[in-house]
Amino acid sequence: MIVFDCPGCKTKLQAADEHAGATIQCPHCQQLAVVPASSNDTAVTATPSAPPQPPPTAVEKDDPRSDRRRRDKDDDDDDEDRRRDRDRDDRDDERGRRRRPAPPAPSRGMSGVTITLIVLGVCACVIVPLLIALLVPAVQKVREAAARQQSTNNLQQIVLGFHSFHDVNKRLPFNGTRNAVANDAASGSWGFQILPYIEQQNMFVTADRNAGIMTYMCPGRGRPNVEMGGGAWSDYFFNNYVNNPELASQPNAPDKRRTLVGITDGASNTIMVGHGNIATSQYGMFNGVTLSTTVMNGGTGGTMRSGNNGATSPGGVFLQRDSLNPPLVGSWGGPFPQGALMGMGDGTVRLFPYSTGNFNIFLTPTGNEFAILPDM
Repeated sequence: MIVFDCPGCKTKLQAADEHAGATIQCPHCQQLAVVPASSNDTAVTATPSAPPQPPPTAVEKDDPRSDRRRRDKDDDDDDEDRRRDRDRDDRDDERGRRRRPAPPAPSRGMSGVTITLIVLGVCACVIVPLLIALLVPAVQKVREAAARQQSTNNLQQIVLGFHSFHDVNKRLPFNGTRNAVANDAASGSWGFQILPYIEQQNMFVTADRNAGIMTYMCPGRGRPNVEMGGGAWSDYFFNNYVNNPELASQPNAPDKRRTLVGITDGASNTIMVGHGNIATSQYGMFNGVTLSTTVMNGGTGGTMRSGNNGATSPGGVFLQRDSLNPPLVGSWGGPFPQGALMGMGDGTVRLFPYSTGNFNIFLTPTGNEFAILPDM
């Protein structure tokens, strides 16, 4: 066996002795080389029993360096294959993109914004009226509740004014017999007599007929609070039975000087002052309101309500909601649908439903009638 170096890459090559002088090709660098006659000191001869070698083909001797080179070359080949695969994939993707159909042209119909505006417009036309229809009754109820509460407060202040008047004068106010005279507690109606006790001292000492008193006005009616030149209106009326049940129908009955102790039926069971019925068609009138006169005018039917004379269960008394019909002398009522508000002799305010069947017995102070007050 002849061993020699490749003249190109210096790789150890082997060749059989019979191929001495033959030309072979290096399997690594492809360099042509002539097999020498001998390998000098390093030559190796094949054993006699070895089988004949194949025709001249250079055989690479196992060498670690050649193994590394082969592995490096194989790695380089693998990298090259991967690059070719990536290039092929890129070309396929490019051809795919070229074959992909173009996006459709934008429609010339309605845009999304237009459709949204149309939907909003339809909603506004349908939902807004519905919301208004639901909201208006709710707002009306809130306003009605607020007006009712304010009217309750007014009546409570008036009844407390009766008590303060009673403490000073040792008697209750009455409906009066003559028109108001400045600073005269025996003149005018009950509404003038208690002015100093509801924080209206200035009007009492001047008898000003051009000023109104908001405490006397029910916000549920919204009436003018003054008859110009005539004095302050009042939506609340005196229960004339408190003064003298036997002369209750007479608005100018003389003062009987009734005291709280003289209300034997109990102050909590006797109406002192409350809503009197007024025609709704006359809410906005400044004068000429049926059975309604200013508090400056004492002894008139327009500042009190009564019915038939009598100390027990008097007749001719009505409890009804304000309507277009003009009131009668015995008409009690108010603007609220639940009932009429009444100020009791003990300073409380109660709501009497219009269906109260025994309302008249709460008017007399000494009739010995008994009834359970309705709940608010």
